[in-house]
Amino acid sequence: MDLEQLVNKKMDLERRRERLLGKLEAARSSLKELDQRLVDRGIDPETLEEEINRLKAEKQEAITKLNEALLEAEQVVTRIESRVESL
Repeated sequence: MDLEQLVNKKMDLERRRERLLGKLEAARSSLKELDQRLVDRGIDPETLEEEINRLKAEKQEAITKLNEALLEAEQVVTRIESRVESL
């Protein structure tokens, strides 16, 4: 490579570096905004993963309880239908 090519390559690398720095700053700003939104909702950004896991477990427990209640209701309805049919 001659000197001009090297200078052009250096300038291209500097432009790419500046674009990446801009993207990094935008990402940091977005992260800060997300953290603030979490704090506004009463969620500590540092424990977000734990909060997600807790909510998933809570959801699964609610689904299990609902399923059990539906099974019980189905059994009751089936018994009532049997009694009605035997009349």
